Amino acid sequence: MRVGVFLGTQHPAGADMRQQFENHVQQTRAIRDGGYDGIWLAQHYLTYPDQFFQPNPLLARLAAESGDLTIGTNILVLPLHNVIDLAEQYATIDIISNGKLVLGVALGYRDIEYEAFGVERKTRAKRFDEQIEALKLLWSQDNATFHGDYINFDNVSIRPRPLQTPRPQIWLGAAADPAIRRAAVRGDNWIATSVTTASAMVPQAELYHRARAEAGRPKADGFAKCVELFVAETRQKAIEIGGPYMADKYRAYYSWGMGKNVPGVSGEGLDIEELIKDRFVVGSPEDCIREVVEQRDMLGVTDLLVRMNFPGMPLDLSLKTLKLFADEVLPHIR
Repeated sequence: MRVGVFLGTQHPAGADMRQQFENHVQQTRAIRDGGYDGIWLAQHYLTYPDQFFQPNPLLARLAAESGDLTIGTNILVLPLHNVIDLAEQYATIDIISNGKLVLGVALGYRDIEYEAFGVERKTRAKRFDEQIEALKLLWSQDNATFHGDYINFDNVSIRPRPLQTPRPQIWLGAAADPAIRRAAVRGDNWIATSVTTASAMVPQAELYHRARAEAGRPKADGFAKCVELFVAETRQKAIEIGGPYMADKYRAYYSWGMGKNVPGVSGEGLDIEELIKDRFVVGSPEDCIREVVEQRDMLGVTDLLVRMNFPGMPLDLSLKTLKLFADEVLPHIR
């Protein structure tokens, strides 16, 4: 199992964003030196009063510190983007990263983003499908032509082309069953959310593999899963120290509507100890090893995207957590 770090780039209203940027550079070095496999950045717009770094420029800068790490987006809100601009922007990032890019995309779920970009939310699924196919064409061939309801171009050749051939992988984030079917049919991999409980994800993992088979696609080794994680010397200490930061992050998520598209109990309104159960990995190194292995074996996860830093968390605590996980958990879960 590969383990990447989903680097949290959302920060509170009063945060010094220049310092937070420097912190992300330090975190990336720690991730690289700790033996992790990748670094992943998210995207949201209009998070006021919270502050959220945009992934394109930050990924380009962090790539200089990333060594052999995969660098990826988890996720871009694809329907908000012009696909030709996206193709050239991320071809550039693939070159900067020496061919280590994975582009993670999803539909998104926040009305404020769709309204601000002038995109009708009801068109997002069809638009998304067309964008995925158009992006594959733009990255893999010259003189590309595509005609759909929302995406249209004739005889287009982008430059630069990505370094990877035929193209970088495109992973699709999905929480609801229709989106999981789309990930199986159109994506190179599925990124499962951290909000859905592991138990509720069992039938979704079966759906993913079944949908791939029905579409005549090769059997997947597994899929990627986001996991909120905090490790400390004891479980109680992990909950006491990491719990409040996780709770604040999930208050933001639920206020944005994140819980509305997941199966089973979304977790909204639960206290942090209840929210953690069957979702997050929080505890001592031994607890984390056990819980990660349980999720890996129960679901067939091949790529774990762990987030260990949360809005407002001090840098020294983030670095301590990254090192403790790298030293005492990582060697036992691969």
